[in-house]
Amino acid sequence: MILRRLVPQLILTATLLFAQKQKVVKPGFNMFSMEQDIQLGREAAAQIEREMQIVNDPRLTGLIDRIGRKLMAANAADTRNGQFPFSFKVVNDPSINAFALPGGPMFIQTGLIAAADNEGQVAGVMGHEMAHVILRHGTNQASKANLIQLPLVVAGEMAGSRGMLGTLMQLGIGLGANSVLMKFSRSAESDADLLGARLLHTAGYNPVELARFFEKLEAEAGKGNALTQFFASHPNPGNRVKNIQADMQFYPRANYLPEAPTADFLAAKAAAKALPAPPKRPQQGGPAPSAQNGGPGPDTVPPAGYRVQRSPLYAMAYPEDWQSQLAQDQVSLTLAAADGLVRGQNGQNDVGHGVLVAINQARSQNLDQETEALVRGLLQGNPGVRQTGGVQRMRVSGQAANLISLEGQSGMKRGEKEVIRVLTVLHPRGLFHAVFVAPESRWRIAEGEYNEMMRSIRF
Repeated sequence: MILRRLVPQLILTATLLFAQKQKVVKPGFNMFSMEQDIQLGREAAAQIEREMQIVNDPRLTGLIDRIGRKLMAANAADTRNGQFPFSFKVVNDPSINAFALPGGPMFIQTGLIAAADNEGQVAGVMGHEMAHVILRHGTNQASKANLIQLPLVVAGEMAGSRGMLGTLMQLGIGLGANSVLMKFSRSAESDADLLGARLLHTAGYNPVELARFFEKLEAEAGKGNALTQFFASHPNPGNRVKNIQADMQFYPRANYLPEAPTADFLAAKAAAKALPAPPKRPQQGGPAPSAQNGGPGPDTVPPAGYRVQRSPLYAMAYPEDWQSQLAQDQVSLTLAAADGLVRGQNGQNDVGHGVLVAINQARSQNLDQETEALVRGLLQGNPGVRQTGGVQRMRVSGQAANLISLEGQSGMKRGEKEVIRVLTVLHPRGLFHAVFVAPESRWRIAEGEYNEMMRSIRF
């Protein structure tokens, strides 16, 4: 009888064990090519190196280069992973952080080296950041955040002297701590933990050191502001140690490097602590553009029931009960009715009733050609949208303007059409454009609001 009772339990246990599978982590939706990731990373790295103090102390660079080579070899051993031209530089900054740009440039701040207990913990953070690059989380976030204007950038329509980074900054996608290129979701953090741990295992480091270091920092959070930037870009996905240990059951057996700090690591840690304070630097992403004449920027007189949103390059009125969000670049603008933001399929907020405003680089001073290129990019990036009419000529802020009619499926009203109007005007900084959207059932009211908003625009 005892045996008979045990057999079903053994079968159940074996079934549960075989049912467990290692989680597959892979890149998500992305409108950029891998080559564009690399181009963007190179341009962004050049800007970072102008803004931050690069450290060339061989005690620090030797440690980081050695870890970087091991992790790159580990990544190359897995042909399922994207292979990027990684680079590793130490920057003089006492805050505890490290970050990697799309395409592979990685920057490790001296404060992180000073805070780590051993080489494995530094390798853990570097492996985690490398995983963000391999999984293309930066451009994935950018792709989800700007589905309207981004198709032009990735299609190459916006190529010019500003480069890809400059064009993205015009859309509000910069390099600040809260930029979509530098700040990830908890699910992205969890995936970077898992892939980073796998890279550590292959490189000979104990993967648990990754989680231990993050948890150590979480325990220290609140005792000072040195960790503010770190946790702004590395939200805790929860149960880091448990999740990594669960993933480790699928790893081949390995003998990891000793956890005790080596002499080389201790020398690097001492060098990091001994560096003088770095010079003050501008905020990452650069300053917002100034008004064309150096003054406070344009203004406009709103009609009754409207308020004004000003930027250094334009002003525009909008209904006083709407929401307004001016992007980090002080140019791109989102205006939405009180209930006009809806949750899209990608998890980001989409505008179902509202206006998206931006200024893109213009390749010519021909308004019709620039309008055609913009609309072509919108249609290519949004297959469910179609053009429903020709060009309507009008004037905005005393200048020639075009208005194009489009339609698509409403994100607010299931089964209902969405009416779209695209306004374009040549601005001294490029092509000013505003995309007005509303469900068809609201268009009678929305059209009047949008006409008032167009009349209010001033450069």
